[in-house]
Formats: sequence, C-alpha cells, structure tokens
Amino acid sequence: MVHHTRKMEAEDSFDMISGTNGLLGAADGAFIMQKKRRTDNTALLDIVGRDQPDQELTLEFDRERCVWEFQGAETELWKLPPDPLLEAVAKMLTPEQPEWSGAPTELLERLPGVSIQANILTRKLNVSADRLYNDYGIRYESRRTHEGRVVKLTLENSGA
Repeated sequence: MVHHTRKMEAEDSFDMISGTNGLLGAADGAFIMQKKRRTDNTALLDIVGRDQPDQELTLEFDRERCVWEFQGAETELWKLPPDPLLEAVAKMLTPEQPEWSGAPTELLERLPGVSIQANILTRKLNVSADRLYNDYGIRYESRRTHEGRVVKLTLENSGA
C-alpha cells in the first residue's frame, strides 16, 4: 500500500504516517522514505516491522536511470550465525570438485562432525536451500528415485 505523510514534524518518523494509528497497526511493517528538501537526490528510508530489524538506510536517486541506489546503513544488517551443517557442505565442494551427487546417507559420511539422521539432514537442507545458495553459492537439489532419495550439490559461485 502506498500512503502519504503529514506535514507536521514528529520525533518518531512513523508518527508521520497520515491518518489513524490503525494504518500502521494493521501492517506487519512499514517503510517511510523522506527527503530533507523536495529537490534533494538523497533520502532516508526508515524500516520497522515484525519480520525485519529496525533500520535506517540512506538512498541516492540516479536521475539518468530513474532508480534509488543504496548508499549506506545506520547500523549493519543482522546476519544469521553460521550453520555448522552448511559450513560442512561448503567445505566439501571446491572449484576443482564443484559437484557431488548421492544418497543422504552417503552425504553424511562425507560430512565429519555432523551427527544427525539422513532424513533430518535432507529436511534441514530443504529448509536452508536458499541460504546455502545465497551464502555459499551452492545449489541444492533433492529428488526421489526408485532406488531412494538422491541429493545433488553444485558449486555455482565460489565467490559467494
């Protein structure tokens, strides 16, 4: 939903949302973009919500491409702590050996220090597939065959 802000200044930028408090109360989060002057190319984007950390980002408008570009954050974004399972999978693949395929039990044998059952392993990898790709550049695929489940790991971007 796009809405507008009131003209009167407020200490909390979310008090600037014009209308009733129900507008912000009904949403899970809000983004408020404000410039000091209407003609400025720089703006602050205040973010608050239930599913994301409160943040204040500085953006600059590129007039040639008509896009807002990220310039900096008031605080560093919170990152999930390292996951020992994903770390172990990432160490297993290298640019020289960028692909592995096999049963979940075979994968467990190749992951020293990981002591979980094979079905739990595939469940955790299913849940963490996006993180495995975004943080480590490893694509995860799992499929069922007549012989059983087959897991395929592919290192696509070693610089992730």
